[in-house]
Amino acid sequence: LVGYCEVTFYRYFLCFLLEIVGLNECSYYSLSNTIGTLYHRCYKAMAVLEFVQFRKAFIFVSTIAFILAPLAQLAAGFTPSQPSELSNQRQKQCSELGVISTISTVIEKITVSFNGSKTNNINEEVRNNYAKSLLSTCKNFGQVGSKLTQEQRSKIDGIAISLSAYSDESPAKLPLIGDHDLIYSASPGGSSGAFGPLTGKVTQSFLGDVKFINRVELLNGVVKIELNAEREVLDGNRIRVIFKETAFYLFGNEVARKEVKGSGVWKYEFGGIVDINENEEEKLFLRVLKTPSTFVIAQRCDFF
Repeated sequence: LVGYCEVTFYRYFLCFLLEIVGLNECSYYSLSNTIGTLYHRCYKAMAVLEFVQFRKAFIFVSTIAFILAPLAQLAAGFTPSQPSELSNQRQKQCSELGVISTISTVIEKITVSFNGSKTNNINEEVRNNYAKSLLSTCKNFGQVGSKLTQEQRSKIDGIAISLSAYSDESPAKLPLIGDHDLIYSASPGGSSGAFGPLTGKVTQSFLGDVKFINRVELLNGVVKIELNAEREVLDGNRIRVIFKETAFYLFGNEVARKEVKGSGVWKYEFGGIVDINENEEEKLFLRVLKTPSTFVIAQRCDFF
């Protein structure tokens, strides 16, 4: 009730001030809504940040507004019972002045700056927890999804979906350099590192903004298979991958190379830096993609 009274008094008081500076053509209804929103958001921001002195000043101004509110209402002439025609006319003139939109924009920026730090800290903690859960689950189940049960694959997909809500904006546009390690792949093909009973180490090596190599190493590098490809960013969440050629190596020597044809669109579910060990500050650049099979790929940030 006290908050409602304060908002009402501020509406009339600020309308009085606007009358003085010559903005008396703005409708009462538009101003009251905007001023009420401004007061509510500022007070909420102070409650979050606990600016005690600032809040005391706000209460002091509220008292002054309480005294001046009746005078302000009479001087400004804004009453809830004004004719609808006059209200519509003033609403139009106020929109032309751009007062409402400008004040709303300022309100939003103030709210974001006050609340952003605390919200970001909470989101980062949740994001790191989901990332650690995804990585540990993949490690326990193994990198080859085709060898897992449907229940195990569903669990990994479920965690990945939860993590996707905390992705960086436009993850497909994040810069990629160096080598990235495959953590998990649900693909039934060799891209998961599975060749018969053997499971190889799978990496992605980026040679620039376009070219990259998918590499599988078996028997500690004795056998190596490289799939050369190119990527094209389609939008903030998707890339098109075009496969070019495959090369086969034995003991470090190339033994065969052949052209391949094929392409596909990969969708980013998540992309960003995560902290998986707060004590040792172990950070990873983590990516989760759908090809449509789920891929989890990571790069240690000490690479930078």
